[in-house]
Amino acid sequence: MILNSDSKVLNLTEDTVTSRRLAWAAVGAAWGAILFAYRDQVALIVEAWETLPSHAHGYVVMLVVAYLAWGKRELLRGAPFAPSKAGFAAALVAGLAGFAGELVSAGVVVQFALVFMLQAAVWAILGWRAFRILAGPLCFLLFAIPFGHDILPTLMDWTANATVVGLRASGVPVLQQDRYFVIPSGSWSVVEACSGIRYLLTSFFVGSIFAYITYSRWQKRVLFIVWMIILPLLANWLRAYVIVMAAHLSNNQWGLGLSHLAFGWVIFAVSVIGSFYVGSTWRDEEPLRKAGPLARASSGKVSLGAAIVMIAIAAGWTQAAQGVMNPSPRPAPVLDLTKTLESLEAVRATLPMVESQFVGASAVHRGTYRFEEGEIGLTVAYYRDQHQGAELINVNNVIEPSHVWGWRSSGRIPSPAEGIPDLRAEYYAKADAVAAVGTLYWVGGLTTTSDVISKVFQALNLVTGRGDDGASIVITASGVPGDETYRRRIEDFIRERLPTLLADLDAVHAGRENPPPLMQAGRP
Repeated sequence: MILNSDSKVLNLTEDTVTSRRLAWAAVGAAWGAILFAYRDQVALIVEAWETLPSHAHGYVVMLVVAYLAWGKRELLRGAPFAPSKAGFAAALVAGLAGFAGELVSAGVVVQFALVFMLQAAVWAILGWRAFRILAGPLCFLLFAIPFGHDILPTLMDWTANATVVGLRASGVPVLQQDRYFVIPSGSWSVVEACSGIRYLLTSFFVGSIFAYITYSRWQKRVLFIVWMIILPLLANWLRAYVIVMAAHLSNNQWGLGLSHLAFGWVIFAVSVIGSFYVGSTWRDEEPLRKAGPLARASSGKVSLGAAIVMIAIAAGWTQAAQGVMNPSPRPAPVLDLTKTLESLEAVRATLPMVESQFVGASAVHRGTYRFEEGEIGLTVAYYRDQHQGAELINVNNVIEPSHVWGWRSSGRIPSPAEGIPDLRAEYYAKADAVAAVGTLYWVGGLTTTSDVISKVFQALNLVTGRGDDGASIVITASGVPGDETYRRRIEDFIRERLPTLLADLDAVHAGRENPPPLMQAGRP
């Protein structure tokens, strides 16, 4: 009897170990299938790790997740493994979010949905108790997503304003125009490298790791993470102020070049290390948790079935998105802007013009025209059957990609008619010229200056069967320093010609038969 009892216990243990291993294999299979289904987005994420300095920590994120999850292995022994209906529901919601993101080519939305689906797969296959143990490590997967660049303009504005406040408090006279300011020893401008986004994202990441392993109470974790978000902002403002002051006091002998960058990282490192030192004084004691006996798990067939359901959810949403986006490719658009350009003479630009960059556009019109004893530049980038890398809203679509022009300020150009929003205006300058650039999005008959709203318009047009046609309109005028007539010229052109231009785009969208060929604008 004793031998039989021991044999049953041994068989039970072996069956439990086997079924738990099969459950982990099911999670691995589901993860592999999800990553394959979203392989295009995975490739974009990895590309961002390798090309964006602010997200170079992507590979480190994977190591952190693996390390923290491995540290939970003893606790996981006592957690039973069983599929969870709530986990499958979470996966469906994540897939729906990814579906919506695919429809409007919003890569970051799809990437967040991808991470949420990976997390939901663990919940769905292993169950709530196991997922609750692994939730902390799995949350760090969110740092793998290259997000945050939308706040660059705001960070640059804050840095410029904080630097000017510091200089004035120090008795240095400052003439400021947005992110550009002049002091007696020279002129300065805040560019992307001065925004502090690398400090911010790095601090957010390492601060979250420190808070997770140092504190057990969520209030302390949240408080420390909030501080680690505020800290890099303050450190970057201090860096900018000290550099400008050092250059000012040393007659521009210090504070430029390599010392400019090195000093910023020194300030950042000292502030982070100091925060860790102070934060460690409130460390929570790690609660003693004894590992319980090995908990049971559902059979291998059940785990395999759960994995198959997760694979079907991931594949189903991605295939549905591909089918809805562009079920039948439409003819390439032919831009007919005859009415807009009526009576305008195409000329060669006598003054430098800001030339915008648009990638993957279905059709592009670019030209310079004689207007009001001056010149006006018009660029229309038309998009149809949009997909990742060839969409209206794309980080690579840049108003001034050459970096030859220095950005000076931004503003609004009054709307030319009811139902059309004010255009977004950017003002640039360089040694021999100044320029104004007005921009507007046209999305299937609707107009906006907002990236987010343009995506919403695109989604509405898709679900109502109107397609995903959209266009970026860029109107620019140049002048010489001290002459403000170029501002009036661009405003007059927008008032006189923009309503007609929008009507021409509506006609292209409607698909007029046999449209006349577009004149090669910009060539006399």
